[in-house]
Amino acid sequence: MSDAPIIRVQGLHKSFGKLEVLRGLDFEVKRGEVLAIIGPSGSGKSTLLRCLNFLEEYQAGEVRFDDQLVGYRRSGAGKLKLDSENNVRRIRARMGMVFQSFNLFPHKTVLENVMEGPLVVQRVSRTEAEQRGRTLLQRVGLIDKIGAYPAQLSGGQQQRAAIARALAMQPDAMLFDEPTSALDPELVGEVLEVMQSLAAEGMTMVVVTHEMGFARQVADRVMVMDRGEIIELAPPAQVFGAPKSPRTAEFLRRVLH
Repeated sequence: MSDAPIIRVQGLHKSFGKLEVLRGLDFEVKRGEVLAIIGPSGSGKSTLLRCLNFLEEYQAGEVRFDDQLVGYRRSGAGKLKLDSENNVRRIRARMGMVFQSFNLFPHKTVLENVMEGPLVVQRVSRTEAEQRGRTLLQRVGLIDKIGAYPAQLSGGQQQRAAIARALAMQPDAMLFDEPTSALDPELVGEVLEVMQSLAAEGMTMVVVTHEMGFARQVADRVMVMDRGEIIELAPPAQVFGAPKSPRTAEFLRRVLH
């Protein structure tokens, strides 16, 4: 893990109308680090993730990826202005995103889904895109499903295909928004296994999750959010073994018992 942060968030505020969802968040993610984000429903976890790659505009503060401001640029007077869509897309392409719902194209095969980003966004050759796709589908255990359509796959297989699709863009970091929440319990393990192997290979990962076992065993640090604030940010042993915040202790008591 490199000491240099690849993601830096400072004073981040996000509101929907009068509802303040993120209240001045400050944190960094180092290159090669796995950060798990946990907390009660409605605490702002998914909104934070979507602000990191500017799927949601934020109203104040900064998000920097590899020291580049995400979503905005500074004018000559130092004021923030919305960045061009091209620049946003360029930075976003460096952050793979895996959603709760798999968002695969239903009319394309598994292999075609994985090839789509490299072909359309990166404009690589079809030969290279296919080779990249086959390698990644082998990696996530789906090489025997390359000709199948999403409707022919289980939820766990669809989510593994979605992970392969995100990896096909060769991102510098991966963002996971509760990737197992839509899965039947018996399918959760196969997705977490793929994520665990990515972590072992040194992929930078920010994971919003309800899977406490994953947060405890795989994450380098765990961030606990509640009511739009970071109430705890520490290694898993501290968060789960000796939380400093009473709100963290109460949340863990409810989810672990």
